[in-house]
Amino acid sequence: MNVEVENLPNCLASLKVELPPERVTKEWNDVVKGFQQVARIRGFRPGKAPQNVVESKFRKEIQEELTKKLVNESTKEAIREKGLRVLSVSNVEDVEFTPDRSMRFTATLITSPEFELPEYKGITVKVPPVEVSDQEVETALERLRERHATFTEQTDGGLEMGGFGVVDFHTTVDGQPLLEAIPDAPKRLANGKDFWIKLQEDSLLPGFGAAVTGMQIEERREFDLNPPEDFPVKSLQNRVIHFQVELKALKRMELPELSDEFAAQIAPGVTLDQLKTQLRERLTEQKGEEIERAKRNQIVDYLTQRVECELPQSYVKDETRRIMSEIVEQNQMRGVTEDALRESGKEIMNVASRSAKDRLKASFILTRIGEVEKIDVSGPELKRRVESLAAQHGMSYEKAISELDKKGAIPQLVEEIQVGKVLDFLTSNAKVETSSEPQQNR
Repeated sequence: MNVEVENLPNCLASLKVELPPERVTKEWNDVVKGFQQVARIRGFRPGKAPQNVVESKFRKEIQEELTKKLVNESTKEAIREKGLRVLSVSNVEDVEFTPDRSMRFTATLITSPEFELPEYKGITVKVPPVEVSDQEVETALERLRERHATFTEQTDGGLEMGGFGVVDFHTTVDGQPLLEAIPDAPKRLANGKDFWIKLQEDSLLPGFGAAVTGMQIEERREFDLNPPEDFPVKSLQNRVIHFQVELKALKRMELPELSDEFAAQIAPGVTLDQLKTQLRERLTEQKGEEIERAKRNQIVDYLTQRVECELPQSYVKDETRRIMSEIVEQNQMRGVTEDALRESGKEIMNVASRSAKDRLKASFILTRIGEVEKIDVSGPELKRRVESLAAQHGMSYEKAISELDKKGAIPQLVEEIQVGKVLDFLTSNAKVETSSEPQQNR
């Protein structure tokens, strides 16, 4: 077998293969024998028709079967022979059988990016202290008190910062209802009836708290607010939003007394001291999970910033489409209209494209580290993951593995498990420094 490889831009390679006549002849005869065994031809018992008769009647089908078999087998052999990292075969063309029964074809391969791995052991990561302070426990305890608070009517005074009120409000932009003027604006800003609010400076929008401070029951106020330049909803930035607000009622929050009785309401059978211990344990566990996420995020950032490489464009496009679907679904759940999503299509595409490139680059780097360190996925590890997915979706293991196999999703699942193991390996080999500054989660 003669093999030539030509590397092309964008992680593509052209693979030219030529098979000798003896290989083609042998495979041709094997395929014909397969047809002889099952062919039904008038005048011959099954399996007894001569080879030349079978060849004459089924030449087209035999040729197709032979081509498929030779292309599949020889492509795999050529990839192994040349040591290529191939993600998939894009297409096969120029298939030719010569008069002497040799065979030629060209396969276009999508290959894994070529790059040098940076040093990945001993990466420095900075994480906050894992210890939970007494103040954090007290803050968590106060949140529990607020969840179990009761409210009474407050008939005197006005609405103050930190206080509770019930309001009706309506918003407009340039005289139009907010959602008509700006369809992708958050629905919560459009209007509210009997809307409970704990007054803070940035309630609803920055500046809202100051604008309604001191309001009396049944008082109405109108005012304009300008969302800041860094407001998350881009279409609201620097627009003038007109508010009409009426205070319907004032509420006074009554917190339950900290006692063993209160603790037993939260967790039957425990005392207040035991509840504090449970809160500390829960906060410690949560903080530990946050620290692990921070380590992984910093390690991935470190690696991707030190690797420059081409990415297979077809994979970037597929990943971009997946991320765009995620973004659209999330926005639809928030109530953003289809018209608004179409208007933001270019921005969504740009965000999805950047995220797709980052994800793919990280995946290629981590997979390569897995190859170097021989970090594989065992059968029991794959089974445990499938069992977990089956339990989440309320189906048997057999049905789950069958569904995954039908969708061709098992290799992706194996890759996810491998990447997780590689990240475990990298975090276990990282140099951890404790920082008092909180780490941002990606």
